[in-house]
Amino acid sequence: MKKMTAVALLALAAFTVEARAETIDLATVKCSDLATMDANASGFMFTWLLGYQSGTAGTTTMDLGAMEDLGGKIGEYCAANPDVGLLSATTEVMSQ
Repeated sequence: MKKMTAVALLALAAFTVEARAETIDLATVKCSDLATMDANASGFMFTWLLGYQSGTAGTTTMDLGAMEDLGGKIGEYCAANPDVGLLSATTEVMSQ
């Protein structure tokens, strides 16, 4: 349990973003938008996308070891397909 708490706190610290009164429809974010995001924003978005995909799949686990590899694959996919929606790209990469 202590390990999970430490991991959760580490993830929270790594992906903390400045609070904003802003609503983002992630269905409208394109792969090309990743290039203009700072590391905090892209990390937060990536974490949300993985949570969304896990919720859709009914998965309640988080494989921290696979996150970096998956992020790289999504980045490669987006570099090759800049006009594809980020949500669609994540779904495509995770289904491979």
